[in-house]
Amino acid sequence: MEKDLVDVGNQRQLLFDDFFFDRRDNIKLTLHPPTPREVVLESDKPWESKGVHYSSVIFDQGKYRMWYRSDEGESPREDGKEKQLTCYAESSDGVAWEKPDLGIYSWNGSTGNNIVMSPEHGANPSVIIDPNLETGSGRYKMILRAGRIAGFVSEDGLNWDYQATVVDTGRFDSHNALLWDDESRKYVVYARDMPEWTGPRRSIRRGESSDFKNWSHFETLITPDGEDPPDLNIYTNAAVKYFRAARSFFMFPMILYTERQYPGTPYPGLSDVQFLSSRDGINWNRNFRQPFLSPGLDERNWVDRNPIMGIGIVPTGPTEISMYHSELLRSKESRFRRCSLRTDGFVSVEGPYTGWGEFTTRPLQFEGQRLELNYSTSGGGGIQVEIQNEDGEPFDGYGLSDCPVIFGDKIAGFVDWSGVERLDRLAGQAIRLRVRLRDAHLYAFRFA
Repeated sequence: MEKDLVDVGNQRQLLFDDFFFDRRDNIKLTLHPPTPREVVLESDKPWESKGVHYSSVIFDQGKYRMWYRSDEGESPREDGKEKQLTCYAESSDGVAWEKPDLGIYSWNGSTGNNIVMSPEHGANPSVIIDPNLETGSGRYKMILRAGRIAGFVSEDGLNWDYQATVVDTGRFDSHNALLWDDESRKYVVYARDMPEWTGPRRSIRRGESSDFKNWSHFETLITPDGEDPPDLNIYTNAAVKYFRAARSFFMFPMILYTERQYPGTPYPGLSDVQFLSSRDGINWNRNFRQPFLSPGLDERNWVDRNPIMGIGIVPTGPTEISMYHSELLRSKESRFRRCSLRTDGFVSVEGPYTGWGEFTTRPLQFEGQRLELNYSTSGGGGIQVEIQNEDGEPFDGYGLSDCPVIFGDKIAGFVDWSGVERLDRLAGQAIRLRVRLRDAHLYAFRFA
């Protein structure tokens, strides 16, 4: 059945699911895990004596900013558990980070630390910059967990004021995610839950608000299903709306297997991270059940709650994006590590080594003059693009025979048809793209 027309305008579109496919043959969707990079922050302060984790990173006016949770055990709570603090770090390049002395919170009689919030306000930060406000006390927004999920606002990201309770029912004692959805014009929170009908097993629910003060009822969205092992829990979510593309919501949940225990470790449970995607932030798919991020070769990570992906995707180079995850959480050396991906490179449409694969899109309507692709091929591989009318007939001059085989590796490469570059005469019409691939990956397209 043919799908409805999609207005893609001049926005970038990522190919992480079958949303754009009307017909497909001999292609597959391939998940691309990130590459582990350097350790960026270690638990080297006395108020971090029990570890650091649950980070939230943004890129703000040329500066990388991170808020994270630290557990300190030198002055425990009345129940004997460690105090949970919200701390801050910053970087000029996303690689070398520092913990500035902020002078905000007194710890052991000194404000010479990077703590921004006291334990009674909560921990597990998720921070956004509100694009609706250029200045003012609400420019930065944050949620924390402390017996409820609470919202806070700030003018500088360091000094925070309480705003409202987001939700106070359910089980949300882990890292919950806040984002701004520019398509629905809503603030959205994805929170952990443990509904009884799941076993109970940890799951993900969603609530939204138009003003960051009054929040909707939270609805359960994602639960373990029949394809999962019976001890699988969706522990965190690390939800984001990807900053470079339309219709691109991602989650990177820590998947906890409660009944497995690595030999020689004192704690039951093992973890890895999966990749989830959505076009609207409500309907999610788990097309890829394999790990997006796994514990790796360091045996100290083969214990529960390692690794945990933090919230946030930031650009760290012209061809690179980065994310940050915690590791070694059950040891005294807990820390954050950067991992990187090709820009837009979460998932690709992959063509076969032998012969050609292809797909034809549902009808599209666009603005712009040229077609831009994010692609990579082998030395012998290639890509061709045909532009068709809504009925599947190629426009004159834009057929496969008019398109020289494209090969190479580019984040933003343009398609030409026998020397014809501009697409002005097709803009605003209903068109289809027919794309052929051989030993090639196509990550995204955009009309520019």
